[in-house]
Amino acid sequence: MSLPDSFIRNMTELLGEDYPAWRDSLLCVPNTGIRVNELKITKDRFLDLWQKYGGESLEEIPWIHNGFFTKSTSEFSGHPLYQTGLFYIQEPSAMAPAENLPISPGDYVLDLCAAPGGKSTELLAKLGGTGLLHSNDISASRAQALRKNLELAGAANAFVTAESPDKLAACFHGFFDKILVDAPCSGEGMFRREPGMSTYWEEKGPEYYAPLQADILSAAVTMLKYGGCLMYSTCTFSSLENEANVLSLLERFPELQLLEIPEREGFCHGVLPGTEKCVRIYPHKMRGEGQFMALFVKRTCAGGQASESRARAEIMMNGYSSAIAGKKITSVKRYIYEKNDEIYLIPNGVRPYPSLRYLMTGLHLATRKKDRVLPSQALSEALFEGEWGREFNMTCDDTRVMKYLRGETLSAFNEEIVEHEPALTRLLGDVDPAVLFTSSAGGSRKTRNKKNDKYILILLEGFPVGFGSFDRGLIKNKRAPGRRLL
Repeated sequence: MSLPDSFIRNMTELLGEDYPAWRDSLLCVPNTGIRVNELKITKDRFLDLWQKYGGESLEEIPWIHNGFFTKSTSEFSGHPLYQTGLFYIQEPSAMAPAENLPISPGDYVLDLCAAPGGKSTELLAKLGGTGLLHSNDISASRAQALRKNLELAGAANAFVTAESPDKLAACFHGFFDKILVDAPCSGEGMFRREPGMSTYWEEKGPEYYAPLQADILSAAVTMLKYGGCLMYSTCTFSSLENEANVLSLLERFPELQLLEIPEREGFCHGVLPGTEKCVRIYPHKMRGEGQFMALFVKRTCAGGQASESRARAEIMMNGYSSAIAGKKITSVKRYIYEKNDEIYLIPNGVRPYPSLRYLMTGLHLATRKKDRVLPSQALSEALFEGEWGREFNMTCDDTRVMKYLRGETLSAFNEEIVEHEPALTRLLGDVDPAVLFTSSAGGSRKTRNKKNDKYILILLEGFPVGFGSFDRGLIKNKRAPGRRLL
């Protein structure tokens, strides 16, 4: 591997006698991994399914409670269990920041530089359907991938925006309980995995990224409430981007204090005085790529807690109302609204800002089309088994599974369709599902419902992957085109 001379000098100075071991580690094959999505499945049940259908054996990652080393992940995205959102493909070291950001039920969490969504999906799982996750990436194209990954993971309480940190900070002063900043960086820790990045490093190295990271961190502190925690992480070795930014942030914001990150075998401490509580991951010390973490708490200052509580209260709305299908819906915790024939569920009374560019505003429930209301792919992925009125469940070894995932029509017997009373209270609260999934285009209610009664939820091993419409022994595929396998 060819590395820039200046980078080699920096690493020699940084590592000292450890430099040869680090250099030799660059010749090793990078580690790959997967992380179980505990929003949908327990680790034990996932392992049972994987042992039955997964093929290769998995080895637990010591520093990630729900992560596993794999030999390769090249075929994993086409696996049926991946298509149900039960696991996420992620480099083992990159799992560490979300693992070590303490999340409590009901927290309002911001992932500020979130695409493509690996850390966001873990934060979502840690929230367990409570609170709010706001994931942002300044790139709209990258934020589209972020939205897709959150929907696949089962998000019903998330926003996705594509904005600059400064613009978000102007809206959410003192709003979030927890913030993750996995900042754009020079990527030195990824040279083994992506050798081409070393060439890019010569164009935009630590001197370019360090001021950018400092600005992002300043915006994050503004949005963090008193008593809240901020995790700063990078995938670079540069002390200019890591420890120097930490010390600068502590100087500029004296209300911040570094917190201990739980010790793990192989974790190394920060290299500058005053940053000993920071953590470094090196590929010659652990089975992962380069990673840096610093965890802060924003200590309460006199008068600060009250002012920021008021800021949150101004953003929260304690009673929404919206006309859906000709009926009035009000809910303290849930806001149902319709825009351009699309119907959405907004969680926990947080209003979207008209001035921000949203790619995801809560859960997309359905689309109104002529005399029907069609349930969305995102809704199917947020459901649990038994919540939809009509369901069709397949095992992973059913020959129809791959046909469905490719968007093909399936054959099915009437007795394979399970019917029961819908149970959408977990998602909708006191909102009547019939109000949503009934057209307002005229005609009797009985006639309008009849067309939507053909919609069934398709499940694999009890986990939803999309909708279909059933009639006369055939299931017409309603899985979203963007989800279908080629």
